[in-house]
Amino acid sequence: MPEKPSKLMPALYGGIIIGLLSGIPFVSLINCLCCAGIMIGGFLAVFFYKKDLGPDGPPLTNNDALALGALAGVFGALLSNILSAAFLLTIGNVAAGMMYDFILWGYEKAGMLDKIPPEALDQMREGMSDPSIKISNVVTSFVISPLFGLLGGLIGYAVYRPKVDVNPPAPPTLPPMEIKN
Repeated sequence: MPEKPSKLMPALYGGIIIGLLSGIPFVSLINCLCCAGIMIGGFLAVFFYKKDLGPDGPPLTNNDALALGALAGVFGALLSNILSAAFLLTIGNVAAGMMYDFILWGYEKAGMLDKIPPEALDQMREGMSDPSIKISNVVTSFVISPLFGLLGGLIGYAVYRPKVDVNPPAPPTLPPMEIKN
């Protein structure tokens, strides 16, 4: 039986996809749909690995898919944190600023802007720029990304697993018997 290819490169490709979908502002909103961007990366890691296996290679196993998804999640968490930090340093926290403006706009439209205490507005503004939240996001991403990458890998396994023939071959038919009187 031929050896299985390395899981490192397919997991890295999946991690790059996770990192791009999770680290770029506003593109990262795809993760509001049950971490869809992370699961897509885990799924695609299995896809790339299945291509490396080839048609006459060893079969894809669920352990392969689990390892690929989790490893892609780790690579994705690393890259998304690097990208997020780069965007925060270059253009600032644009998403938080837009969210703050959207909240103010909603209260203004409802005619309730004057009912918000100024201290609450100050706390919202400070909370969006607090660096300790960013540190907790880094820690959380290294837990969440491998878990949802693993789930994406399992979905990839369900799609790309070796197909099992559930219908056994029909028994051979016998020629009709001749009845003689």
